[in-house]
Amino acid sequence: MGIEKEFNLEEGAERLKDWISTQPHLPQNIHPTLLQRYIHSTHGDLEYAKKIFVLGYTLRQNNPIIFENRDPLSSNVMNILKSIDMVPLPPVAGCEDKFIYYRLVDCDPDKFDFNDVIKTFFIIADLRMIQPDVPMNDGGDVPIFDMNGFTLRHLTKVVLSTLRVYMRYTQEAHPVRLKAIHVINCTPFLDRVMCLVKPFMKKRVAEMLHFHLPNSETIYAHLPKAALPDEYGGEQSIVKHKEDWFNRIRLQRDYITDASRWKIDEARRNNGNDLCGTLRKLEID
Repeated sequence: MGIEKEFNLEEGAERLKDWISTQPHLPQNIHPTLLQRYIHSTHGDLEYAKKIFVLGYTLRQNNPIIFENRDPLSSNVMNILKSIDMVPLPPVAGCEDKFIYYRLVDCDPDKFDFNDVIKTFFIIADLRMIQPDVPMNDGGDVPIFDMNGFTLRHLTKVVLSTLRVYMRYTQEAHPVRLKAIHVINCTPFLDRVMCLVKPFMKKRVAEMLHFHLPNSETIYAHLPKAALPDEYGGEQSIVKHKEDWFNRIRLQRDYITDASRWKIDEARRNNGNDLCGTLRKLEID
């Protein structure tokens, strides 16, 4: 258990911080734990860490509908958190993987504002990256999407431009080691969902997808039963863990709303920097 021996996490994070300091347009006030996540997720590859860092912040800069006005206690974000469970789960004994559970609580499609859903997703994801109890070990991230209550009307609410940004960021810029994606309680119209998502999906991520029908036990071949909610026979109290995350959001509101941690200052951009310039052009394209 622990970080791979071939690289030093703290040293790598310090080198990444030093490089960021040479890029005056990039946000400088980066949480030290987040810097370590970039090193950990790239297995110590500093150049790769730089690349995903710049791409992530460029995506943030170019998509204000998702990444601005991110007060986690605002009515639109709180409404999403009340109607959708987005719950990082605590470690499961004997397993190094990290599980995050997503499901509808209020199945009314009129309360499913897709832009606000994705905005809220990234608020939770950003907070999760600085939590000391989310280990940086040999395990990977395993999101579990529960489709129970998801209807075709929900599907019509998806904003393709926002979906594109979400897919690109989570596949190319999110500092985690994605291991698998499980979709449980699959609906009969899953094929329509996949038709919407697949054009934005990398092949390597598509190969991580696992689908499970309602009342199926096929998921247990991939992860411990304890990782599932207690109402599905697991050991996770989603209600309890959700309340814990409500408390974390309240306590760390200033972190999310502090623009110095997230904003690129174009006036300070060094136009001679090939990495930043190239990624910026790729994002615009």
